[in-house]
Amino acid sequence: LESCIERQPDIFLTEMQDQLQEICGVDISISTISSTIRRRGFTRKKIHPSVERDKNDRAAYKMFVGEHF
Repeated sequence: LESCIERQPDIFLTEMQDQLQEICGVDISISTISSTIRRRGFTRKKIHPSVERDKNDRAAYKMFVGEHF
């Protein structure tokens, strides 16, 4: 998880879940990922859940963040 965050600091929990499934072959819940990264000292951004699920909205959000932060 830490390497996912270090490579891509704006990664979404669902994207971490997908990468863990792809790379490690493990199926881990979003809540487990969230609690694990919190325990490791990472914080995360909060956005409306529908933005995280919609690929077009997610891309627009990433562009906004990249331009303004």
